[in-house]
Amino acid sequence: MSSTFEKIRYTRQADFDIKDKELIDFQFDMPKKVYGNCNLSIFVDDYCNADCKFCVAQLRYENKSKIYKKEKIEDDDEYFRRLEEVLAKIAPLNVSVSLTGGEPTISPRFVRIVKLLNKYNIRKKTITTNGSVLLKEIAGKRIIDYLIDAKFDHLNISKAHYDDSINQKLMPYPCGEKGCTNEDLSVIIPYALYKGLRPRLSCLLLKEGIHDVPGMVDYIEFYRKFGIDNVIFRELMDYDEKTMINLEKMRYCQDNKVRLNSVWKEVDKDKRFEPEKNILGYYYYVEIYNYKGVAVCSESADLRVQKKEKDANSDIVYEMIFHPNGNLNGSWVDNEDILLKYNP
Repeated sequence: MSSTFEKIRYTRQADFDIKDKELIDFQFDMPKKVYGNCNLSIFVDDYCNADCKFCVAQLRYENKSKIYKKEKIEDDDEYFRRLEEVLAKIAPLNVSVSLTGGEPTISPRFVRIVKLLNKYNIRKKTITTNGSVLLKEIAGKRIIDYLIDAKFDHLNISKAHYDDSINQKLMPYPCGEKGCTNEDLSVIIPYALYKGLRPRLSCLLLKEGIHDVPGMVDYIEFYRKFGIDNVIFRELMDYDEKTMINLEKMRYCQDNKVRLNSVWKEVDKDKRFEPEKNILGYYYYVEIYNYKGVAVCSESADLRVQKKEKDANSDIVYEMIFHPNGNLNGSWVDNEDILLKYNP
């Protein structure tokens, strides 16, 4: 590993300067500068059929002393009128688009959102899902086929462990569902690859789950059999404990935190992992390796740094989020940093 690569690993966001990036002047409700590689996340719904103690969507909200319950436009036609209005407005920015939640695929609006996105020449379309209903049929077509027909590029599936019994403990489904099983993935992964929809498995590092290099190798090798060529291991996000209101999740995260700095030291010693590149974002850092033809990403993120960076550059839009209440924001909190306010 090069000395520069290793230096950034430890200095992280101290080396990030948004002013070195491409910035585009754009008129929202007020003039702003938009990061040239900006992504639009459509937050479909806050509801999820799983109840993960490490839920990232809840942590993003509750670390700011907010209750994780979003207001929404109740009328479907009005919701889609507003979504299309926002998509048309920001089309000149040529953003990538991600569908997220909650669990986006179980929303009654999901299929219609996917079809709407297909009308726009979006440079990259991604969905993040727990995968539990990808093979379910709606109006005679499976969820995965709606994504393929709409020319989605990436399919991110959260899977905390390769052992289904352990995964169900880490990602429990209160209604008794099994979630996305390995039997499901044995169908989803090769089918998606064949159809040009690139799947990636996302595994959160947890002390009671995958927590070291041997575990990462077992995880990769297990899913290589299904044809997977893209895996990401994530460190639990850092956050401001003084403002976190979900004490149960805070304790869980404290007890289960696995530091990637320690894992990376072990990866450096393992010749099977060939370093390829690193990516420094405004509150996240990624290292990418090649393991026997599988792209292995590893990511750490710090919500405290995110707030500090945005507070220091309030005229810059780093990312955009379309919320269920119709607001387009520069924040994952739906009444904060509003770019285009919905006025019913």
